[in-house]
Amino acid sequence: MKRLLAIVFALIMGLAWTLPSLAVEFSGQYRLRGEYRDNADFRDGSGYGDGKAFYGQRIRLTAKANPTDDVNVKITIQDTREWGEFSNPNGGPRLTEVNSSATEHNYELDIHEGYLQIDNIFGSPLAVRVGRQELVYGDQRLIGAFGWSNNGRSFDAMKFMYTSDAFDVDFWTSKIQENGTNNDQDFYGVYATVKTIPNFLLDLYVLLVNDGSSQATFNNTGTITGVNDTNLWTYGVRAKGKVGPVDLTVEVPFQTGDMEVTGGSDYDISAFAYAIDLGYAIPGAPMAARIGGQYVFASGDDNPNDTDIDTFSNLYPTNHLHYGYADQQGWRNIKAWNLNASAKVTPNTTVKLDYWDFSLDEEADCWYGAGNWMNASCTGVRGANSAWDDDVGSEVDITVKHKYNNSVSFLTGYSRFFAGDRLDDALGAGTDADDQDWAYFQVLANY
Repeated sequence: MKRLLAIVFALIMGLAWTLPSLAVEFSGQYRLRGEYRDNADFRDGSGYGDGKAFYGQRIRLTAKANPTDDVNVKITIQDTREWGEFSNPNGGPRLTEVNSSATEHNYELDIHEGYLQIDNIFGSPLAVRVGRQELVYGDQRLIGAFGWSNNGRSFDAMKFMYTSDAFDVDFWTSKIQENGTNNDQDFYGVYATVKTIPNFLLDLYVLLVNDGSSQATFNNTGTITGVNDTNLWTYGVRAKGKVGPVDLTVEVPFQTGDMEVTGGSDYDISAFAYAIDLGYAIPGAPMAARIGGQYVFASGDDNPNDTDIDTFSNLYPTNHLHYGYADQQGWRNIKAWNLNASAKVTPNTTVKLDYWDFSLDEEADCWYGAGNWMNASCTGVRGANSAWDDDVGSEVDITVKHKYNNSVSFLTGYSRFFAGDRLDDALGAGTDADDQDWAYFQVLANY
């Protein structure tokens, strides 16, 4: 099926080339990133994920058509894979083509985006976009395309967009999971941006996740069974602006809601978070030097066995942009601060240095990672134990970006995560947690 999809897309593109009246624009992306991680579970020794390295590859082909001035269609086909992954069909030789019975999931040929957009509906400033699409809002702390990952994130959604000089408003309804009954998971949102404040943008949003499944997607650290329905509301405000050499971003979301269960008391949701990001571009400094800092908080749950869920939910974020590039932390049960400095050492090369210090809001709650921020990762060193220390650790990141030309860019970095007292406690008496190292090199070509 996936091979057929690629063939059909290629035929459509070939046909479009022969019909220039369709006004089709083609673009694409090739990305290759090699990664190395040592002591992934903070334990040194064979069998504990030492020295893991791989190459992740992503290829995207995009076609955009504008049959009329106010109608456009976008289709992006995407192939993702790890070099060297293989299957052994029928006992044959190693192949780099995976079949439907293989257990590897690193191959993904699919439609990343495919939507129809109609602008200026009935002559108004209202537009509608229907189909699979990326949703990107604010700093992507709650809603992002997760472009760092090979697969990225897109939503099957219908989105209405109102645009004016004073403010913009988006409203969407999206289907996260279809279960064939009323037990679906749906994501709704209203996101407004006020543009009338000098030097600042003000975002206001209301988000709702309605989950009718029994999987307790937005669970706390306790084991909740018999879930019938979950309603998670998120209300938030974000301000972003710049005054002279100072730039500032502040975001504060609150969460309420409930989780209905069978044969027991229902659960009440009450959580909040905030993030403050401050930067200063030093006037007259060589190499456009900038210094900055952040403070990040997200509530945890002090009692996972009661009927109150106090753990803030990270929703659908791009966590890699925040909380350290080693991807050890999500926006849940966190108290963290950051200092950073960057400089443009050549016209095309930027170097950035970050330092992070991480601790938990509540020791009785989990340590939630950037890539697996739901409760499924609440095991091992990420487990919940009120007797363990709240000091998770610290991290140093060095990042170098280089623009080779208008199409090709390089990104490389190194991170060391210094294990804190909580990791020592989690591994048990007499065992000291080892620090984790992560390094990568990426080449990206857009055409």
